[in-house]
Formats: sequence, C-alpha cells, structure tokens
Amino acid sequence: MRDPHCGRSSNDRIAFTVKGQSWDVEWGSHDVFGTPAFWVNRTAAGRYEERLAESASGADIESVVVFCLLGGSGIRAESARAARQAVVDLLAEDPEATAEAIEERLREPLPGGLGRYRFPVQRSEYIAASLAQLRSETPPQDPLELKRYMQGLHGIGPQKAAHIVRNLTGSAEVAIVSAALVRALNSAGISKPEWSAQRHYTRYEEAFLQYAAHGNVQPGALDLCIWEKTRNA
Repeated sequence: MRDPHCGRSSNDRIAFTVKGQSWDVEWGSHDVFGTPAFWVNRTAAGRYEERLAESASGADIESVVVFCLLGGSGIRAESARAARQAVVDLLAEDPEATAEAIEERLREPLPGGLGRYRFPVQRSEYIAASLAQLRSETPPQDPLELKRYMQGLHGIGPQKAAHIVRNLTGSAEVAIVSAALVRALNSAGISKPEWSAQRHYTRYEEAFLQYAAHGNVQPGALDLCIWEKTRNA
C-alpha cells in the first residue's frame, strides 16, 4: 500500500541519524494509528499547514510570549488562552502593569467555567520580567537566533522558546517537544527509548525535524496534528 500523500510504500524504511546514533523505521500504513505514515497523512488531510500559516500571520510577540508563559505544567490550552486574554486586556488598560497587577488579574475566575488559574504568583513575575526585557531591546528576526534569545527570558526553556518561534514565524527549523509529541515519537520508533525529554530535548527535536522532512510536511503542522489528536487520549 502506498501513502497517498508522499507516495511511500508501507514497507519503506526511513533513516535517522542523531548525535552519532543511526537507525531506521518502517513507514507503515497510513490507515494504522501511530505509524509514521499515519501522522503525515493526517497532517496533509487536515490542512494543518494552512492552519499553521494562518495562526502565525500577524501574531503579536508580547501576546505569544504571555500565552506560552501561562501554559505548561498541566495547564490546558483553554485555560492558558483565557488567562492570556485577561492579561492582554489588563495590558491594554495599563501597558506598564506590574507583576502584582498581573497577579491580581490572574486570581480572578476564568470565563467559561474554567475555574481559577493555578500559578498566578510565579507566572505573573515571569510575564512582567519578560515583557520588560522585550521592550528594552529588539529581538532577533532569524528563527534560531530568536529561539536562543527567548531562552534568555524568565521562565522560558527550549520547549516554550520553540513554541514562541513557531507561533511567530511558522519556522520549519524548530520543534515543540511536548509530552504528546514524545509519546508519538516513542511509539513510532522515531525516537530512542533511552532518551529523556528533560535531558535530550535537542535529540527529540532533531529526530522530529528529520521525520517531517521524510514526510514532506512542515514540522509545525505535523506537531500540531499530533498534539490535537493525542491531547485527550
């Protein structure tokens, strides 16, 4: 059986080389959940590349940074979006809002029955410090330089930095190594079982970017597809 998106046979094998390790994986059937072929096919069928381009178009750097700082640590995307809107509304009223003012706004109940935001103190401090730095200097335009710059902001590690860069630029040079992505890569054999996302983030990122290239899809679109279809699994 051939993959209708990229023309590969289900018996084809795709090769990876990361940090001196080399291995290959069967492409598999696009009809079987979790195979390399499955995710590439669903990405193409779901028009994720178009959606990614739309989300990156006209994105505001401060809003994206605020959203990424409010996410993670088990915070669902819906809660992070609602909390971001609360902070963005505050900043529209007072662009120089302090960490204390941001914390006060984050302590208010989120709309839509989402309850209260879980980390108002820590995240308000991160937001205030990061926005102050963003406003004091011009961030670089190059995606990889921008990623390194973002990792210098308060509360932003490699995953959040990649998320910011992808949302701002749609770059194919970064990958968001989320828990959902790690599970998918491990299940498909694209990553190695001895890797740890905490210690080997760049290895997962490199393997994933090679995988996207094998499937001829944008990494951000492939990642978005995997995240959406596995986040509630």
